Amino acid sequence: MRRCAFLIAVLSLSRPVPAQVTIVAPGSNQGQAARPSNANYGPPQVIDLDALNSMPESYQRAHVIVEGEFSQIVAGHWVLRRAGTSVLLIPGREFDPGEFSRAAGKRMEVRGIVRLLREKQYVGRPPTDLDLIEDPILPPMPAPAVELPRVSLTVLAARDRSSPDLSLPQETGGEIPRRILEEPAAYLGKTTKIVGQFRGRNLFGDLPEKSVRNSQDWVLKDGDTAIWVTGKAPRGDGWKLDLEYKGDSKTWLEVTGKPEVLNGIVYLKASRVIPTKAPGSERRGPEPR
Repeated sequence: MRRCAFLIAVLSLSRPVPAQVTIVAPGSNQGQAARPSNANYGPPQVIDLDALNSMPESYQRAHVIVEGEFSQIVAGHWVLRRAGTSVLLIPGREFDPGEFSRAAGKRMEVRGIVRLLREKQYVGRPPTDLDLIEDPILPPMPAPAVELPRVSLTVLAARDRSSPDLSLPQETGGEIPRRILEEPAAYLGKTTKIVGQFRGRNLFGDLPEKSVRNSQDWVLKDGDTAIWVTGKAPRGDGWKLDLEYKGDSKTWLEVTGKPEVLNGIVYLKASRVIPTKAPGSERRGPEPR
């Protein structure tokens, strides 16, 4: 009886067993079989085309907003181009690809999903493109080719931004931060000046606690809108504010920098910080640049 059981076990092991394909998708745990994506790519973040191309792996499957011009490179393939940098455009399932030719040469704001081109892979029976398994709501990507950029953007929406740049007046009451939140792409990469009240290291809870990026970042409040200021401390020749001292919140600052929006929060990368007077008080004349 034992000998019979042993033979059955040996025969069972010798039979060919259909291979189980295991796909390790970005963000999944090693050894887990691939599952269709839940299509939750998160809220869009405004980024620069240069940043996308310099660190594409950091933006894999990111939901982004970028600006550039539509340009056809080879038949059937379009790119979004800006200052010599380009990404391949793939029309989303509900996006009319005819919009590419109609918008050729115009400055466009494009919202979409970033994916890096890779060699085509097919799994299962019948064979299914791995792109469709990992991102079922997105169309499959083309195979890599010499004439195509490595980084692709599946276009979900696009709009014309070729009109003149928005004027950025020095207004208070939260006007400019609100504009940035409403039209983030219009301000991306553009120098902006915001006048507001120093609020230290979020000492008054004006912004979500976990929205801070760096321990040296600090809060500026303009009217009812608060933003994070990054890259430059609130100090200069003969003056310095304490990030932990609420008494310094009486100080008004004029901050110049380049804004970006992430998860509904404005981050201003400052290049200049100077004390100023509160809105409504006598303004000093323009300073030389």
